[in-house]
Amino acid sequence: MANIKRDPMVPELGFWERADVQLGKLNILANVLYAAITGVFRGKSSPKFYSAHLLATAIRTTVDRYSARQTQYMSPPTPETYKAVMKKRGGFVLAAVAPHFEFWLNVLKNLNKNGHDIAVFFPRYTQSPHATYPTQLRQAAGALQYILNETGRSPSNIVVGGDSAGGNLALALLLHLSHPHPEIDPISLSSPLAGVFGLAPWVNFSTDWPSFKENAYKDILTERVLNEWSGTYHGGKEHDAWSEPDRAPAEWWSDAKTERILLLAGSDELLLSPIESFAKKVKAVFPNTTYLVGVDEPHDMPFYGNPGPEGSYTGNELRQWIASRL
Repeated sequence: MANIKRDPMVPELGFWERADVQLGKLNILANVLYAAITGVFRGKSSPKFYSAHLLATAIRTTVDRYSARQTQYMSPPTPETYKAVMKKRGGFVLAAVAPHFEFWLNVLKNLNKNGHDIAVFFPRYTQSPHATYPTQLRQAAGALQYILNETGRSPSNIVVGGDSAGGNLALALLLHLSHPHPEIDPISLSSPLAGVFGLAPWVNFSTDWPSFKENAYKDILTERVLNEWSGTYHGGKEHDAWSEPDRAPAEWWSDAKTERILLLAGSDELLLSPIESFAKKVKAVFPNTTYLVGVDEPHDMPFYGNPGPEGSYTGNELRQWIASRL
């Protein structure tokens, strides 16, 4: 019998873990049915729109119900998702989903159709718990160094960004450019980057923020799963400015090696308060910082919400900002 090469990012589950995956599906279905019935009488602590209420319940139950191992087992690795999307046309734990590639493919086509000449580079960092911090930052730095060395592109023609844990990583990389991580080789730039963005960036791992209570039943994430993912990412190491960009002193952002910074959040997400605090800190010392909030949007709306044919506010603002920078 031929050996089938298994992706190292996809864990091998035991019998009871696999059985629990099926039980989890029943749990998700039950919660959605309950939300469908009680959602008619929901108050202001729930999403404004009924469809958003059901979707948030489904995703929130899914991420909270399964372990990181089970989630990685059920989710195709990033390269497989990329292949599926191309054929069809984190938190440091999760692979990219199809809407990531579809969104950026759409951005790519529209910009290039209007006279731009851009490419989108997706680095595949090692997910936790297969590797812990600062491995992912080291890989992100290596990806930027590769683009600079192998493509010959000027930093002034490069935008670095990401969403959620990827937003954390993009901002950590920006910090590394001006204040190098002690365990990672520094990167020398001939000019500032064209821009750096964070869509719903996970800048602070503490859950002791007002939005964690205010948006507990509006968002797709839960406090429990964020605590699990951040612990898995750190692997027992000390928290610092590169693992949580909000921990960096304000003055560290004054000499950020980029022309502009864009920070985006949803009004219904758990991470709203820490993102707002971070945006205020950065903007005070780096004026070329833009902070925008999508009303009634949960975490990562362009990729995990239901933006519809017109797109989401944060997604559309990100598209326009990218176009203005390149």
